[in-house]
Amino acid sequence: MRYKIPIPVFYVSLTEGSRDRGRLFKQYVRSYIKMNHPDMELKKIEGLNAICERRE
Repeated sequence: MRYKIPIPVFYVSLTEGSRDRGRLFKQYVRSYIKMNHPDMELKKIEGLNAICERRE
């Protein structure tokens, strides 16, 4: 089953001015999910939502 986890808007502002903004944003989101939802695995990002699946 997939879950939508909202990504804090703050992470968008952290990447401003970066040369590779998309890659940096994805790294921040991966870290956010790992720290705040350790039972979830990031599958993809849709807008400001992380689409995750529960780890087994």
